[in-house]
Amino acid sequence: MPTISDLIQNSGAIKHGKFKLASGVESSYYIDKYLFETQPEVLGPIADAIAEMLSGSELDVIAGPELGAVPLVTAVSLRTGIPAAFIRKHIKGHGTQSRVEGTLKKDQSVALIEDVTTTGSTMLDSINFIETNIGAHVTRLIVVVDRNEGAIENFNEKGFDLEYLVQIGTDIQVN
Repeated sequence: MPTISDLIQNSGAIKHGKFKLASGVESSYYIDKYLFETQPEVLGPIADAIAEMLSGSELDVIAGPELGAVPLVTAVSLRTGIPAAFIRKHIKGHGTQSRVEGTLKKDQSVALIEDVTTTGSTMLDSINFIETNIGAHVTRLIVVVDRNEGAIENFNEKGFDLEYLVQIGTDIQVN
């Protein structure tokens, strides 16, 4: 049975070249999360692995930042039966004008899930919004791929532990 690392590598998600990441850093490789999040044969085992990690946790909501984490959070929600919520980067200019899609309430326990992290800035922004603006509590942080470029340390400085399925340099070699 292939590992999560094998599935991600075989999905074609790891691209080589010159890329500017969301963190602003330039990199010689890019992880195209949509390639592993849109292939059921890859997303299914990833969702199963995260559901297993969350087993036994007392959680009210599984959340993730838009747009990348939407398929992932949805799949994990379906596996666990825990409701999902999506955190927008900005207030949308129409409809409810909310930064949260789904239900997220004060004092709820939240697992925040992301696809790929470099420095963790997107997840940190989501944590700040969830805890400051909503009053919910982020109790678990899980990422599919940690690029091993400072996210763990940044989360530790803020008092959070980042869990990951695979890590660049440990589970996946990109050179």
